[in-house]
Amino acid sequence: MEQIIDYGEVPAVWVDDGHVYVKAYDGNTLRMKPEVAIKFGRQLETAGTESFINKVMDGDARPTDFPAPR
Repeated sequence: MEQIIDYGEVPAVWVDDGHVYVKAYDGNTLRMKPEVAIKFGRQLETAGTESFINKVMDGDARPTDFPAPR
């Protein structure tokens, strides 16, 4: 059975020796080739956008849920 881990803010992301690293809350570190990191980032953005739209459409969004302007 797969384990589901709830995440908040990403603790750390960095680049070293041609790879992208993401520090996980459980102490593990994910290492990806740049191409994988780009694809993964795009997939996360797409899924996050879809999930956020669903939250708004369901009426469950609060003003604090909306991303702050950059």
